[in-house]
Amino acid sequence: MIPTVLTLGLVVTAATQLRFGEFPVGPGELLLLLWLGLALLRQILCRPMLLNPALTRVALFWFIMGVTLCIGMIVGLAVEPFHYYSGMFRDTVAYALMFCFSIMMAISLADPTERRQVCWRMAVIGSLSLLLQIADALGGLPVPGIDPWYWDRFRGWAENPNQLGFFALVITLLCLDLSERARTMSGTVLALGCGVPALAAGLMSHSDSFVIGLMLSGAVFVLLKSVVWIRNTEMAPTLRGAAVVLGLMALPLAVAVAAPFASEAFRSIARGSQQVYNDNGQGETRLNLWTEAIEKGVESGLVGFGPGPHLTSKSYKRPPPSKFEAHNTLLDVFTQGGIVAVTAFVWISTAALVGVARTGRPALAGLVAGLLVFSLFHYVLRQPIFWFGIVLCLLEASAPFRKTPSPRAVGKPVPLVLRQRVGGAV
Repeated sequence: MIPTVLTLGLVVTAATQLRFGEFPVGPGELLLLLWLGLALLRQILCRPMLLNPALTRVALFWFIMGVTLCIGMIVGLAVEPFHYYSGMFRDTVAYALMFCFSIMMAISLADPTERRQVCWRMAVIGSLSLLLQIADALGGLPVPGIDPWYWDRFRGWAENPNQLGFFALVITLLCLDLSERARTMSGTVLALGCGVPALAAGLMSHSDSFVIGLMLSGAVFVLLKSVVWIRNTEMAPTLRGAAVVLGLMALPLAVAVAAPFASEAFRSIARGSQQVYNDNGQGETRLNLWTEAIEKGVESGLVGFGPGPHLTSKSYKRPPPSKFEAHNTLLDVFTQGGIVAVTAFVWISTAALVGVARTGRPALAGLVAGLLVFSLFHYVLRQPIFWFGIVLCLLEASAPFRKTPSPRAVGKPVPLVLRQRVGGAV
C-alpha cells in the first residue's frame, strides 16, 4: 500500500490543474503528505534506522542549503529595498517539504524490493495517467473543469506543457531502465510499452526542454551502453558486440560523409533557435532575467538573498512587491543561497550522474542528464519528481546492478585449472 500511495502522489502532483483553485496544494501534495506519515510510522515501528550513502548525500545537501538560505535571508532582509514575503514563505514551505520527502525516500527506498515496486508502479500508473490525458485531449474521455490544450500545445492535466514534458521525460527514461533490467521478455515488452504514451505525450507538448532533454539523454544512453558492451568480456562473439565495434569503426566515415551537410544543418538549427528566441520575446526576457540573476548574486557578496524570487526586470514588470525567478535552477539557487548552494547542487547532481554511470545504468544516467536539461530552463528544486529521480539514482549507485548469468554461461564446463584451485583433486 505504501509504495502505491507514493506513486499516486508523484503522478497526481504533476497534474496541477487538479489543485483546489488558487490554493498551491492539490491531491498530489496531500497524497505525498499521507505517504510521509505512513512511511515515518512504519519506520518507527517496524524498521531499523540504517544509514546509506544516498541518505548521507541528501542530508548533507539540505544541511548546506539550509545554512546558506538562512545566511542569505539575513542579508536580503538587510539589503533589499523591498521584500516579497509571500514568495519567501512559499519557498520556505516547499523546501521543508522537499527535505522531508527526499530524506524519507532515501530511507524507505533503500530496500531494493520496495524500490523496484515503486519504479514499476511509476511506469505503469504514470503511463496510464498519460493515456487518460491524451484521451481527454482527443475528446474520447473529457474531464470536467480540465483544459488539456494550451493553444496548440498539449498540457494534459498540468498548468503548462513544460510541466507535462518534465513528467513525461522521467517516465520515458524510467521505462527504458526497467526494460533493461527486466528478467523476462514479457517484462521488457511491458516496460517499453509503458514508455510509448510518455514519449507521445512529451512530443505532443511541443516542449523544447523535453526535446533537448530527450536528445541529450539518448546520446548519454547510447554512449554509456556502448561502453558497457565493450567492457563486457563476453562481448566479442556476440552480435551486439560486433555491431558496437563496427559502429565505432564506421564513425569516422560517417562524420566524413555528413560533413558537407553540416553547414545546412547548423543553419537550420540557427533558424529554429532564432524562432524560439523571438517567440513572444521569451529569448530576450530570459537573457534579461539571467543577467539580473548574476548581478543579484554578485551584489549579495556571493551569499544570496534567501528563499523566494528576487528579480524585477521582467518585460511585464509589476510594481513592488512582485518579483520573479530566473527560470534557471543554478541562477535561482545563486540568488537565494549564493555560490556555496550552487556548489552543493552541482555536487549532488554530479554524484547521481557519475554513480549510475559507473554501475552500468545508462538509462538512469540519461535520466539525470534530462533532469539537468530541464534545470537550465526551469526551477526544479521544488518538484517532487526531480527528487524522485535524483534519490533513485543515488540509491542505485550505492547498490550496483548484478547481471544475471547469460544463457551462454549457464552449463559451461569449469576449466580444469580452476577446479583444481577450488576443490583440490578433480
